[in-house]
Amino acid sequence: MTRRYRNLIGKITSPRNMEAALRLTAAGKRLTPDYLDFKEFSALNLADLGRDMASGRYRAGAPHEFFILDPKRRLIQALPFRDRIAQQALCLVIGPIFDAAMLPRAYACRTGKGTHAGVVQLQSDLRREARGGELHFLKTDFSRYFASIERGVLWRLIEAKISCRATLELIEAMVPRTGTGLPIGSLTSQIFANVYAGATLDRHLQQHLGERLWYRYMDDLVVLGREPAHLRRLKDEIESYAARELGLRFSKWQVSSVSRGINFLGYRIWANHKLLRRDSVIRARRTIAALRARGDDERLREFLAAWLGHASWADSGNLIRSLGLPQQRENR
Repeated sequence: MTRRYRNLIGKITSPRNMEAALRLTAAGKRLTPDYLDFKEFSALNLADLGRDMASGRYRAGAPHEFFILDPKRRLIQALPFRDRIAQQALCLVIGPIFDAAMLPRAYACRTGKGTHAGVVQLQSDLRREARGGELHFLKTDFSRYFASIERGVLWRLIEAKISCRATLELIEAMVPRTGTGLPIGSLTSQIFANVYAGATLDRHLQQHLGERLWYRYMDDLVVLGREPAHLRRLKDEIESYAARELGLRFSKWQVSSVSRGINFLGYRIWANHKLLRRDSVIRARRTIAALRARGDDERLREFLAAWLGHASWADSGNLIRSLGLPQQRENR
């Protein structure tokens, strides 16, 4: 029987947990007006926030909305500083509960996982499985994943793990029980969007369909197999299950030989090497050129620190030299 967790609200709103939430939320934001306002009376503000969260009086403020291109146009909803602390405090306690129920091959938003762990595992499996003969892959992507999440289904998953009434009321103040969609830009959305597929599709794929070589990062899924016909049937099974149980639809899918490389997590991956995706390289070239043209050295340094860290995980030496950038040690 699935364990349900009770009496969580005291842990969530304890002074120690609230202080940890403040430290994590403040990281990199110590010069922002929101942080400085909260910090001036931080002890009182944290105590007031904790009482509101424990008593059911907590209500989230209006988010700041803006769009980014990543590479698709996405609406981001940035919460006020106080609400980010509340979400951080909640997630510090419930995050490990939901993570413990996830299968190992889900890589998004999990401690010890992430994009590079997913790439390393996929490439390792490609090397091993390629010894047994020809290998193919199925790649799928769900359309408007966050916006398509049915909250009624999500809430059944939440209540399967949590029975603490005060904690459920707190979650409800952040994620309504009815309607469709989760906002991009909040911690609760990351956890619950991961759980939405992790507690359902992942288990169906592994436990009911018997697949062992699969890799999921939020709404991106890759499955390895020997026969293209089997992978096409698997695609139909996944598509039918996702539509019926989760209200999700594919935006695109592909079955192909691994010799063509697998586009996953920002890289094109083969058994013995990996390259940056072409669209990633194009965007990086444009950004670097624009920042150099404006003479914005600070923004350029910030961009290169992040991008070179990503590029160093690929076979990117020639590309980096062509951009006139310092060489990084390549990861394997």
